[in-house]
Amino acid sequence: MKILVVAHCLLNPAVRIGKGTEFKVSGPVIQLPCPETIYLGLSRWEVTKNQLDFPRYREFCRRLFKPYADMIQQLVEKGTDIEIIGVAKSPSCGAKRTSTGYPGGKVMAYKHEHVSGKGIFFEEIEAELGRRGIKLTFRDFK
Repeated sequence: MKILVVAHCLLNPAVRIGKGTEFKVSGPVIQLPCPETIYLGLSRWEVTKNQLDFPRYREFCRRLFKPYADMIQQLVEKGTDIEIIGVAKSPSCGAKRTSTGYPGGKVMAYKHEHVSGKGIFFEEIEAELGRRGIKLTFRDFK
């Protein structure tokens, strides 16, 4: 059996900033919580990874993921195949690509870049699973 563990907004595009693309899935799925919506709310503006890379947000992401890590660990121990699906360019849930570049300060129009790497939440997910000896495949949707 294969279970997909997916970023929250892939199944609930209403929490995304701008247009969301709904992810069509068949079969078992675990929907992760949206750390940005829970931490910053729905009235937030677009941020980059470097703006979220501070100790309190990382700690928040670790606490948010812990019960999911417990469930995933049990599933892996029972032989379940699990794949984690992120959102390309997300500062929190990017699995292969994330965004960087806004230096903070006064609110203004600013260009940002899309770079290789995981978002903050997905870095914390990978680290927690690594502490448990679990190595899973991560990929981005879109």
